Amino acid sequence: MTRHTTDVIVLGGGVMGCATAYHLAKRGRRVALLEQFAIGHALGSSHGPSRIIRLAYDSLDYVRLAQASYTLWHALEDECGEQLMLQTGGLDFGTPDALGLAGIGATYQAAGVPFEALDADEIMRRYPQFRLPENTVGFFQADYSLLAAGRCVAALAAQARQHGAAIYEHTAAQQVAIAGDGVEVRAGDAVFCADKVVLCAGSWARPLLTRLGLDLPLTVLKEQLAFFAAHDPSAFMPGRFPLFIHRYPGTTVLGSGFPIYDHRGVKLMVDRIGPEVAPDDPDRTIDSARLARLHAYATGILPGLTGEIIEAVSCRYTMTPDEDFILDVHPAYPRVLVGSPCSGHGVKFGVAVGEVLADLATKGHTKHDIARFRLARFGL
Repeated sequence: MTRHTTDVIVLGGGVMGCATAYHLAKRGRRVALLEQFAIGHALGSSHGPSRIIRLAYDSLDYVRLAQASYTLWHALEDECGEQLMLQTGGLDFGTPDALGLAGIGATYQAAGVPFEALDADEIMRRYPQFRLPENTVGFFQADYSLLAAGRCVAALAAQARQHGAAIYEHTAAQQVAIAGDGVEVRAGDAVFCADKVVLCAGSWARPLLTRLGLDLPLTVLKEQLAFFAAHDPSAFMPGRFPLFIHRYPGTTVLGSGFPIYDHRGVKLMVDRIGPEVAPDDPDRTIDSARLARLHAYATGILPGLTGEIIEAVSCRYTMTPDEDFILDVHPAYPRVLVGSPCSGHGVKFGVAVGEVLADLATKGHTKHDIARFRLARFGL
């Protein structure tokens, strides 16, 4: 059996795991990142051409963490010499009683973030691609941007390697154990030994944590999105069409849309409606009923779409009951850190979450406000 000794082991090579390895390696720590598939695989939550990054949250701690993320993504762009973020501007809209909508406006004001309040007529005057109900209200915020999700993960992994991190692909962790004054991770015929281990395993976090005496109420949802053809694709390009999030009363279900970016189609989704699945469920087929619902939504709100679905894609959301992250130290094992799951909105924060987890692993504290993300909220 091969033994590897390092300072910190990171389990999971999605955006949060790669970001954690990047920040640790940049600080001179020896890092081994273990990914059970390949970096950039499509079986989790970090793949695909695009994600939204925004300041549109109804709580100040999220806005501050998002602002830190913008800064760190720009720094990574400078370091790797590649554009990873494209500013497009974005809309949040819904009926006046839509969940969180009024709070977003209040938080913009509290945080000093510039924004515009718009009604349906003004939204459609600026963006005639939309067809919205008369009682729609919303906010426009110019900092809304696209993140090139897959390329962000690749850049984090590449820069982690550049700073000395060892990345082991196709290396699944079978066991995590406390061993003396450190930790051991068994993966196939190899044993990795370190001072600390950081679990960024996404959909696979619950099984790993259960073996460490921590059974958390995490559920894995099988979500889907689709890319739609447009009669006039130029009308849906960045600069002419914004990112948007459509909010509803009494539910965290969201509709969202993206301009055409690194694809031939307009990306749309209605999320948090997928069925619960097991982490290892291999089924990535698309449910026809949910796809029909998405089709009706897309063509209803954007009549400039032809109705042709160019591509339908499945992804995983690993959810906490409150839809907040978990960023903390294991209550019984201080050498074990938890950095999963993302609850469907983690990619934008990935580079900042990596900094948080690197802080906790090396200093035991962080400058970022992570009170919301602590394990104590589960009554442990």
